[in-house]
Amino acid sequence: MIRSLGSLGELFPDTDLRCRIRGCNNVWRFSGEDALRQVADGRSGRPERMCDECFRLFQSLQDQPIACSREGCTNTWIWNRFQQLEAARQGRHGPPANALCRDCQQKLREVGDLEVPCRMKGCTRTWTWYARERVQGDPDKPPRRLCAECFNALRDLQDIEVPCRLRGCTHTWTWNRFQQLEHIAGGKPLDRPPRRMCESCFKAFQELKDEVRPCKAKECHGTWTYTAYEQLEQRVAHGAEAPPPVPERLCAECYEFVRTAVDREVACRNRGCSNTWTYTRMMQLRMKLKGLHRPPGRTCDACQEKLKALPEREVKCVVPGCSRTWTYSASDQLRDQLNGRIEPPGRRCRECEAFLAEHQSVALACEHCHKPVQWSGYEQLLCELGTFKKPTKCPDCTEQAMALGRPREPERLEHHLIIRVPSAGRWHEDEIIRERPARLTPEVLERMERAAVRVVCIGDELTWSLDDEELSWPYLLQQRLGEIYGGPEKAAVLNAGIAFCTTAQGVVRFPRDVVPFQPHLVVFSFSLADARLYWHRDEQCWRPEHTPEAMMAALERFAECVKRQQCKALYWTPNPIFPQEEPPSREASSSAASPTGRSHDAWFQAQSAALDQAVRVAHQCCSRYGIPALDVRARFEVNGVRSARKWMGSWYLHNEVGSRNMAAWFAEQVVREGLVPPPEAPSAAVE
Repeated sequence: MIRSLGSLGELFPDTDLRCRIRGCNNVWRFSGEDALRQVADGRSGRPERMCDECFRLFQSLQDQPIACSREGCTNTWIWNRFQQLEAARQGRHGPPANALCRDCQQKLREVGDLEVPCRMKGCTRTWTWYARERVQGDPDKPPRRLCAECFNALRDLQDIEVPCRLRGCTHTWTWNRFQQLEHIAGGKPLDRPPRRMCESCFKAFQELKDEVRPCKAKECHGTWTYTAYEQLEQRVAHGAEAPPPVPERLCAECYEFVRTAVDREVACRNRGCSNTWTYTRMMQLRMKLKGLHRPPGRTCDACQEKLKALPEREVKCVVPGCSRTWTYSASDQLRDQLNGRIEPPGRRCRECEAFLAEHQSVALACEHCHKPVQWSGYEQLLCELGTFKKPTKCPDCTEQAMALGRPREPERLEHHLIIRVPSAGRWHEDEIIRERPARLTPEVLERMERAAVRVVCIGDELTWSLDDEELSWPYLLQQRLGEIYGGPEKAAVLNAGIAFCTTAQGVVRFPRDVVPFQPHLVVFSFSLADARLYWHRDEQCWRPEHTPEAMMAALERFAECVKRQQCKALYWTPNPIFPQEEPPSREASSSAASPTGRSHDAWFQAQSAALDQAVRVAHQCCSRYGIPALDVRARFEVNGVRSARKWMGSWYLHNEVGSRNMAAWFAEQVVREGLVPPPEAPSAAVE
């Protein structure tokens, strides 16, 4: 028997369905009849309907036009009743704040999302700038944001207090999280924070300004910058009670010179001492700034210790009848000891030297024949001391009177000149000319004593010529004169040149370096040393160390010395100089740092003008005293300046070719002008 399938009510029972409005918890009854009818109509599934309460509220609502949420947009969108009903059931009051109008929604679909680089320096990641955010503003100008990784790392960081970077400051500055994140993104570890100032130091730093300070080297006119940071460091280190002292430093050019220079060992200035002293880099810098290119004469440490142990001695004056003394200084004692001399040399006291300087030779009339009798200054000194009588007869009358009472003299043997170089004089008071000329050796003295023609070349570094003595022009001149006179021993030329020696210093050393040799000819030139410059701080320009009046006075005194020596003289102009080719040093500091014109151009122009002035003054003096002059500069430049440069070894000193040419010019001049005795029968100089 077949079992019954049941009634329709059992197949389609009544069902409670949830309201379709989100946020509403009500239900509505879906009857079996409605379900059967829906099946009969061919529809499947459960219908979505509102509950009765929502439906009544829905019927009471009206669609509302709402302004678009995008800034600047004037369009509206429709907030329909269904959306209003859902908002009410969900407890929201008012339309959504970020809803867009139809046009803006279309633009939203067109723009799309954009990947933007992270704002953190060093980070290569990106963050997503969503289309809705882009539509709200300028879609081409994304905001500066962190990527997700940087943002998460930022949340894990905390601000840190870091000590101030200034030495001596106990304050701290805050290293915030964002700065730490930037530090990490740059590949740097957190245990090495950046060096920064605290707030108080930074405020003080802003009140300070860089200051321009003079170079530590007194001879230098350059400057260095005392920065605001260094000033602040000094303040922190010394406290706020008193202003800190300003440090002393070298300018950039001086520092570079000292950095590249090397200490040198230089022989002790005392002859006979084999020790050396250290020519430090700072000493080299000072000499360079003074325009001096050779190390100064100085004693070694051992000699300085001996000098401290040697007391000054008072030694009796060598002049007969004088009871006064002269001071035998410790330096002179040491020098004599090194040369093997035990006893002090014979010298005159200061009063006797002053008497001789003030009293010149006087011509007296012979009481018998009335011929002039020369009464020298030394004889006047002896008369003043009571050890000599004033002469009353001339040599002839005295000889006649003595011949009556003495036997016949044996035949006089011919002998050569005996040179005695004085050891005491005013030259000891001058550091540059204190020592004898370096090329005045015993061999040179012996040659000068036996030569028939004697020439003394006195002057500055141009007279000294090249460091190799055999290539210097005085040595080459001696060879040429020897060829002219028929033998190398017939002529002797003394090189008495001393670097940086001026005309005034030449006058002081004339009794030591010229008079004892009784030369037939004195060849002199001090023009380069006379033309040395110095920086005038007030006028901010280069000025010659010697005025034309001072140079003229010194040249006149030198000419008088030559005149009293009764020998001939020859002045020569220096070879051309090219100071513009000297590498820029202190005198060539930048014009930007020195708006007053202390530039390399200003220096070499002033140097050239000073030398021209010194040569003009020398020509005027020589013309007044009848001293001939050899224009060496004109002969150098006879074929132009370019040709002259080929004969130069430096900006001021000639080379080997120039030295040989100068020797030839001097030999030609002295022979042609008759400045030395003729080769046939050279006569001795007047004694």
